[in-house]
Amino acid sequence: MNFLRSFGFNFLAVFFINRMAPGLEVGNFQNVPNIGADLLFSLVVGLLNASVFPLLFIMERNPTPRKLAIITFLISFSSFIAIAILPFGVQAVTIFGVIIGGTFVWGAGFLTNYLEWRQDIKNP
Repeated sequence: MNFLRSFGFNFLAVFFINRMAPGLEVGNFQNVPNIGADLLFSLVVGLLNASVFPLLFIMERNPTPRKLAIITFLISFSSFIAIAILPFGVQAVTIFGVIIGGTFVWGAGFLTNYLEWRQDIKNP
């Protein structure tokens, strides 16, 4: 899986969970500062999750699934904890929203990075 597909999948996963998960609220589009904040949040988290394997690959020649899982876990859950503390157009209003959102985004991030890792193993 290449970087653009990984980024696209992660962006869509974050955007989808922002709209569908209970406990997460997207700010009203009538408030001008909140226009596109959910898109910006999705772009940032999607980019961070999609760049885990490429950055590990550049920094060291031995990325493992365990490292991929830990880093994507930290990115996913810290981003949802951040929007629980600081409202950013998308807000986690319950702990359930943080758990559901973080778990879903972590799964998507790990899956894309794991598939890139598997492709790298097969084609050195």
